[in-house]
Amino acid sequence: MEELLYLIYGNHPKSKKLYAEAEKLINFIREKNDVGREELATFLAIDLNSPRGKKHFYNLVSPMFGKVLVSEHRGKAVFYHLSYDMFRVYLDTMRRKAKYYLLKNVDAEKDDGE
Repeated sequence: MEELLYLIYGNHPKSKKLYAEAEKLINFIREKNDVGREELATFLAIDLNSPRGKKHFYNLVSPMFGKVLVSEHRGKAVFYHLSYDMFRVYLDTMRRKAKYYLLKNVDAEKDDGE
């Protein structure tokens, strides 16, 4: 889990403070499969009606978008679920960028995944 959190949040000391709550968040969503925003905030004991609580909630959730988390609007309610497919796309994109920057002759090299 530590590696996954590192990919999502990085290693800045302020980001590392979010790791414990983020791990709880991921495990809760994985367990429930589909979680509403209010239910998730209640689980994390965050008040979405206060500016400070809302900021903290989105500091936890926002870095996960585009990496492991998908949100879905159903009317005015927002629901979250984890997506392994999105994580694979994120990793593939990272691999392509790494290939471009780390290999001298990109066109001559064969990639085992392509």
